[in-house]
Amino acid sequence: MKPQTQQLITTLAEITDDLYYSLVGDEPYVTVFWEVEEKGEFDVENFLLDSGALTPFTPEDFLHQIRQTQSPSVVEHYQNLLALLQANLSELTIYSYGFPELPEDLFNGNLPLEADKLTPLLIPLLIGVSTTGEWIGLAPQQKRGYQSSPRFVIPELESVGETTNALVEQIQSLTSQIEHKLSTKSWKLRNTWEVVLTSSRTSIIEKLLSQAGFLSVEEINKFLRNIESELEELEEYEELPTDLQQTIDLREYFQSQLLNSR
Repeated sequence: MKPQTQQLITTLAEITDDLYYSLVGDEPYVTVFWEVEEKGEFDVENFLLDSGALTPFTPEDFLHQIRQTQSPSVVEHYQNLLALLQANLSELTIYSYGFPELPEDLFNGNLPLEADKLTPLLIPLLIGVSTTGEWIGLAPQQKRGYQSSPRFVIPELESVGETTNALVEQIQSLTSQIEHKLSTKSWKLRNTWEVVLTSSRTSIIEKLLSQAGFLSVEEINKFLRNIESELEELEEYEELPTDLQQTIDLREYFQSQLLNSR
């Protein structure tokens, strides 16, 4: 590791010491060093694989897991879905998505969740490339407060051919019958799946997880811009909370040492 890189990591670790990010639980910030020569290009798929959040399965192993956790009717629908994908997609990849360790403190609203009732999320993700070169990904939606219809998202493509359109319709017909059950009742999945098309593999996992409601990716400036709204809420005479001051220090370090050096 180059000395300047080591210094960056050390400084970031010092700034974020005891600083926590809250969503459904409080987790400490972690400084990640990514060696391209060793791990390949940095993208969401490679990062989640490296962190243990994506577990690859062969079709046979995936069906074995499905038989252990799902109803017979859902197993049959999965078998039909896999047969369709194997017949029409190359480089078919099946992942189970879910971090191997959950935050120590998880909350549903303001109420703490009981740790013994929690297990890591195991969300099925299936991706592959069509005969015409589009990458297709599918995953169940995370359940929210409203019911939406199945969606077909093509964020990077101007148009899709008739063959791919027909395949997507077949996929949606099958996935609409799959109500995937999780081993924990703390999260719910919809009986609605996302189908996402991209022009390359490097973005398919990011787009798929984002559309399904399991991932949010922001530019650092947008992420740190939330500091301004927190500052506006403070009265002039109020002392800055320690965590807010640390976040301000983090923003300033990014702006002075990282963003301006690109």
